Amino acid sequence: MGRTLPSATQIVLDELDELRSFYDALRRSDQLILDKFFEDVLQHRAAIANATNLLPIEVMPFVMLLEAYKKNDRAFGQLHAEMQGLARAIETFASKR
Repeated sequence: MGRTLPSATQIVLDELDELRSFYDALRRSDQLILDKFFEDVLQHRAAIANATNLLPIEVMPFVMLLEAYKKNDRAFGQLHAEMQGLARAIETFASKR
């Protein structure tokens, strides 16, 4: 007997396919950004499939925001560590003078 319910991957791919005309109307630079968002969405397809009380298209922006937050948080953490390293280097340099 065949599968009666679509897989989580198929659900997400169907939603992304619904956005095709919107995607095609965008500039190439914007399409590349959306491609990254769509990659993030595909990483969370199981969670999207489990959000049964919402449509997948309603959950996808939350997934995109989640991934954007994580990337920003990592970037800010790296920047903070660099700033601390520079501050220590300046202190060391100043104490040697």
